[in-house]
Amino acid sequence: MILFLDFDGVLHPEGEDHVLNGSADFCFLPRLEALLRQFPFVKIVISSSWREHLLNKTLLKPFSSDIRTRIVGVIPPSGFGLQPPYRNREREILAWLQLHDAVDEPWVALDDAYWQFDHCKDRLVLCGSFVGFDDKASAELRARFEGAS
Repeated sequence: MILFLDFDGVLHPEGEDHVLNGSADFCFLPRLEALLRQFPFVKIVISSSWREHLLNKTLLKPFSSDIRTRIVGVIPPSGFGLQPPYRNREREILAWLQLHDAVDEPWVALDDAYWQFDHCKDRLVLCGSFVGFDDKASAELRARFEGAS
C-alpha cells in the first residue's frame, strides 16, 4: 500500500492563520505517524506542493526516523518529466505510479484538495483544509489500511 501524502491542510491546517491561532506546521504529524506505526507495510510518497520549492532531504526532516525510512519517493515538481496538463494531483500520482512500475499497487491519497481528483476520488481520504488530519480522517485512513492488509 502506498500513501500519497499532502502537507498543507493535512499535517497542519491550511493558511497562515493556523500559526496565529497557536497551531504549528506539522502539528498533526505525530497522529499520522502513530497510525502508520500500526501498519508497517504502508510506504509513503510525498505529493505535497512543498516539493515545488524544497529539496527532498528538507521535505523529510519533520518525520521521525522510523517513518522517514518508509518514504519511498517524492512526486517530481510540476512539469518535471510529466506530460501536460500537469498540476493535477491525481494525474501526478498516476504518472508516478507508471514511472515506478507500481500501477497495480494499492494506494490512497491523504489530501485536502478534492478538486485535484477526478477519476480516483474513491482513493482519496479527504481532510478539511482548516481542520487537517482529524479523528474522522484518521478513522477513514485506518479503514483503508486495514482493507489492504
